[in-house]
Amino acid sequence: MKMFAAVVLSALVALPAFAQTRDYTGPRLRAPDATDQIIVRWRSGAKTTLAASPVQRASKLTASSGLSIQHKRRSSSNTDVYKLDRAMSGNELQAVLDKLNADPDVAFAVADKRRQIQQIPSDPLIANQWYLLGTQPAATHTSEAWDVTTDSTGTTAVVAVVDTGIRPDHPDLTAKILPGYDFISDARVANDGDVRDADATDPGDWVDAADRTSAPFTNCATGNSSWHGTRVASLIGASSNDGVGMAGTGWGTRILPVRVLGKCGGFDSDIIDGMRWAAGLIVDGAPANQNPADIINLSLGGDDDCNAAYQSAVDEITGRGTLIVASVGNDGIPPGTPANCSNVLGVGGIRHIGTKIGFSNLGPGTDISAPGGNCVNPGPPFTDAAPCQFALQVAVDTGEKAPAAPSYTDFVTRPNFGTSFSAPLVAGAAALMHAVNPRLTPDQYTTLLQESASPFPTSSATTNAICRVPTNFVQGGECICTTVTCGAGMLNTKAAVDAARKPFGIVQSTATINPNVAVNISGSTSFAADPRTVTSYQWSIVNVTGAAPTIADAAAASTTLQVSGNSRFTLRLRVTDDAGATDDTDFAMVTSTPPETQVPPASSPIGQSNGGGGSFDWLLLFLGLLPLALPAFGRRKVPSGSAGRSHRRRRRQHLAE
Repeated sequence: MKMFAAVVLSALVALPAFAQTRDYTGPRLRAPDATDQIIVRWRSGAKTTLAASPVQRASKLTASSGLSIQHKRRSSSNTDVYKLDRAMSGNELQAVLDKLNADPDVAFAVADKRRQIQQIPSDPLIANQWYLLGTQPAATHTSEAWDVTTDSTGTTAVVAVVDTGIRPDHPDLTAKILPGYDFISDARVANDGDVRDADATDPGDWVDAADRTSAPFTNCATGNSSWHGTRVASLIGASSNDGVGMAGTGWGTRILPVRVLGKCGGFDSDIIDGMRWAAGLIVDGAPANQNPADIINLSLGGDDDCNAAYQSAVDEITGRGTLIVASVGNDGIPPGTPANCSNVLGVGGIRHIGTKIGFSNLGPGTDISAPGGNCVNPGPPFTDAAPCQFALQVAVDTGEKAPAAPSYTDFVTRPNFGTSFSAPLVAGAAALMHAVNPRLTPDQYTTLLQESASPFPTSSATTNAICRVPTNFVQGGECICTTVTCGAGMLNTKAAVDAARKPFGIVQSTATINPNVAVNISGSTSFAADPRTVTSYQWSIVNVTGAAPTIADAAAASTTLQVSGNSRFTLRLRVTDDAGATDDTDFAMVTSTPPETQVPPASSPIGQSNGGGGSFDWLLLFLGLLPLALPAFGRRKVPSGSAGRSHRRRRRQHLAE
């Protein structure tokens, strides 16, 4: 998986022989990162520039860069896509961006690159859906979650599949699809005879030798159509319990198809517009989305750092309450964009026994892992007697180029692997969580999915290698996962759904207080899963070093806390719902000694403050001792200064290393 001028779909090539314990990683085309497009956002205060015509704004960029820059289209009221006079990459491209970013009217200027879908070059196959069951160590126990909910009644989730589009004629998807949109802005890439429109149907994304004779496909790999979006969508929400085809994770989950990838991939600007539209945000030139997504699945990406354009979109989307799930990629290197953006849930790939699949990316940015498909027997050729046993079953079309007929993958001829198919298992699990608790925020989905994850096995019969974070090397083989390299653990859908049914305790207070100053503490924003309600609150103090704090009313939803001297301690809130389910939330607190010249009063009335304060001078939704847990997870995605996003509840002990 490489980030370059376009997302290249994998060539469908003959598979090499499998070693007994290794995963097929296949040939990966390293498409160039050259691009002749950029994305520019203008600062809100640049009123003169924003009032100027598109041609005038392009002229301003031309003057700043020394290039001939032309306006291509507007993405939003303050964001434009521009064409450079030629494709460039590396230091040359960065020098141009540096010049543009130096303009005080520019909020950011970033390269508009293409992204690659995250699948290993291979053809799909039919496999037993072992990954939804509970027999194998890495299985997700989704079948057990169906005893609690199938997302078929009540508030069913909407999951956006931002991908190659979808085959609406597939019988396992026809009844599940909501009106989507095609955001591909280049007719050659779109391959459907036009550009952006309300038809998210996948016409096929093949690239043949004739395509490679002209731009923009010169450096693209030849290959048959992938039907990638249809594959991904079927894992999330294929029609189930109907006696036909395969089962999806959410039986009633609705699929919102958003087409951003076509022949040889898609540009960042189209992907970002598709993400924003999926969440219900306004995108210039596109109609309002009448069915905003609760969850967005991104089985695509690149291998560079998250840039300002992606992070800005992610912040807008998660701020609206939409969870973003992304595959980490398939190159045995650290996760790239968009999985490594802050507040995106990055998903790695594991084998059926819980070890990392050789191809999966790993390290900071990987938040959880799920099955990605693997084989244990030598081959190919695979046979009915020796099939690729642990590949993932998906819906597909039989057409090599244009669509031909709906079908399913098989065991023998076209094995289906990749972290592209790990991510939708997590997105589907989140949809089931939404069914039992639609009030969850993106941060809370992440917390519960990580807390409920099954621990990675600490040994393996097939490898002794411990996964390491790749720095200047590729970790391209099977290895034993750690929480630093593969995230919090292995997806356990049943445990995640159970966790979502419990009440969710939230502590509001200041983390640093002054001695002898009463501070407000509140759990009033805690909530229970519908239709339950929180019926009791219980405050306590644990892990005290120094003076012991006192709580005015330990059974009140909101009360005050005071400590007479220097102290470091944990404030614990237990909430109980009307079904008797409980949840403990820990909040770390410490006293701050005032300067010697300042003599604090023995006590302060509520509402006044000598630096520690009765009123909430800043709000922390502290859902655990995350600052202690973060190094163990290897997370690097919480930006400095965003305290409200960084807090998680206390992790189970096995998650810490």
